[in-house]
Amino acid sequence: MKKKSKLSILNRKYKYHKTAKKNQKIFLENSKHENAVPWVEIKNLFKSLQPFNTEYDLIRLGSNFDGGYLVPNDLEGLEFSFSPGVSHEIGFDLEMSKICNHCYLADASVDKPKNLNENMTFIKKFIGNKIDPNFLKFENWVSENAPDSTDLLLQMDIEGAEYDILPTVPEKILKKFRIILIEFHDFDKVFNREKFEKIRNCLKKLEKTHIPCHIHANNTVPYVSYEKSIISPLFELTYIRKDRVKSMVINTDIPHPLDQPNTNYLQNVQEPNFWY
Repeated sequence: MKKKSKLSILNRKYKYHKTAKKNQKIFLENSKHENAVPWVEIKNLFKSLQPFNTEYDLIRLGSNFDGGYLVPNDLEGLEFSFSPGVSHEIGFDLEMSKICNHCYLADASVDKPKNLNENMTFIKKFIGNKIDPNFLKFENWVSENAPDSTDLLLQMDIEGAEYDILPTVPEKILKKFRIILIEFHDFDKVFNREKFEKIRNCLKKLEKTHIPCHIHANNTVPYVSYEKSIISPLFELTYIRKDRVKSMVINTDIPHPLDQPNTNYLQNVQEPNFWY
């Protein structure tokens, strides 16, 4: 009997098993293109995802399974939170509304959630760089609502638009955010040079001001594999601003005990080889 690969074991519960196989095939084909990004460059990119333990314990905020996030327990004094990208599940934002003075949410693809608290404001616009009535520039949104604050939290899930927005955000705006939570997309496209450069530019921009302190593979999409690395195309990364940190050591405790799978279709990636 043929021994199953680690990838097929991880993906075995995925309800679209044929899709998982198709995605892996495309991923490997992309690696063979003439202009494909060399694997050594990709591995170096993955190293920038390495999270660090800091003096702050991680706590979980938000719903069980999808919609919950691990954040450093450095929440005292946070004034405002900003959430570009809103789904039907706003448990995280509801919890933040109990911590912050005010929470700002934005998304043109959904209607205003019905269960907002009084200190929560929703606008039906996309956050982006387009000059369009449906779009609002990120730095304008932040500056209009928190012009003098440097104690903000950002929770961003904008379906890949993070790579177009974050590299253009002025550093002085990013430094307003004490904690940043981002769902990164399209890591199954890293062999594509254009996509790779967008991802790298985004991560480099964040590295200037913030330190990653947690990573969690979102298992709502099947994993792909290259060499001996299991790669999650979709994952959540938690950052804390550098000036908040006095001590840091490499964290290999992945997944964290408080992590929960986003879905029961797939296992969580257990090994820290995701970024190696």
